[in-house]
Amino acid sequence: MTTHQIQAAGWNIVGHEHIIDLLRRTLAAQQVRHAYLFAGPQHIGKSLLAYRLAQALLCTGGPDPKIAPQEPCNQCLSCRKVLHGNHPDIHIIRKAADKQAIVIEQVRALQSDAARRTLEGRRNIFIIENAQDMNVQAANCILKTLEEPEPDVVLLLTVPDAGSLLPTILSRVQLLSMQLLPPQRISDALIKQWEVEPAEAALIAALAAGRLGWAVEAVEDEDMLDERKTQLAQLTKLLTSPKVERFGFVQRLGTDGEKIRHMLELWLLWWRDMVLAANGCLDLTVNADMRDLLQAQAAKVGTLEAERMVRAILQTQESIERNVNARVALEVLMLDTPTIKM
Repeated sequence: MTTHQIQAAGWNIVGHEHIIDLLRRTLAAQQVRHAYLFAGPQHIGKSLLAYRLAQALLCTGGPDPKIAPQEPCNQCLSCRKVLHGNHPDIHIIRKAADKQAIVIEQVRALQSDAARRTLEGRRNIFIIENAQDMNVQAANCILKTLEEPEPDVVLLLTVPDAGSLLPTILSRVQLLSMQLLPPQRISDALIKQWEVEPAEAALIAALAAGRLGWAVEAVEDEDMLDERKTQLAQLTKLLTSPKVERFGFVQRLGTDGEKIRHMLELWLLWWRDMVLAANGCLDLTVNADMRDLLQAQAAKVGTLEAERMVRAILQTQESIERNVNARVALEVLMLDTPTIKM
């Protein structure tokens, strides 16, 4: 979370008004559910909204310290502890760096903590980030907590796609589906709240593809846009390279899962833009600063090949999510990638 997002009282979230309104009414009526699922694409603000709800549930800045206010005040000691990640009644569960999944031992630890009394606040809050990472044993284990929750326990789960969870889990949570934001909404927020120049804000908003979190990260990390250009330059090079050089690239890429995921996201946006460019819709493309190159490549590739590549990249992402060997999945993608002469 950035200082721009925590200065004033309130939710301080751009967009998602329908969800915030629902949560406000829930808090006002003191009808908080025991589990909420925030679903939506990566970088859309799921974790931020989950933390905001956690703040409201633990906030002591309202008129009655025994009742959660409708808005987090962002000023009381409890709100500040949540913001800084050191509130003793908030527990974060996520996949460990050396693991391929959230494992059953983590869920059992959650259940043990849930049975204990709160230390400071009125609620014991558990935030399960990327809940789709739970393996089968962990997912089945969490059902016990969802079926028989302790009265002061609230579970907040985040997931890119609600369909990736077991139906038995979905039936026991309140689903909050988060939607992509229009580029103009993101651009306006960057200009107003992050003091970005209008031209740069417009470009970043286009590249964000509806994800404010990505846009903010690009503003605060100057290397992100440079890395994007490097990755797209590499993609252009691969399009003109023989298969042996493509396989060499995959080998050099290594097994950095996060790097591979970001690279495939960039490539997917590029090929979707290629489909648009091939159909004469260049003005709708996300990579607005590279439209000349897009148009040139689209003229060589054509609509059918561009559409096929979109499907191939989606298949590669899905394979890697299913823990298929990333190198093998990428080598298959290299075989699918067309060769063009520029």
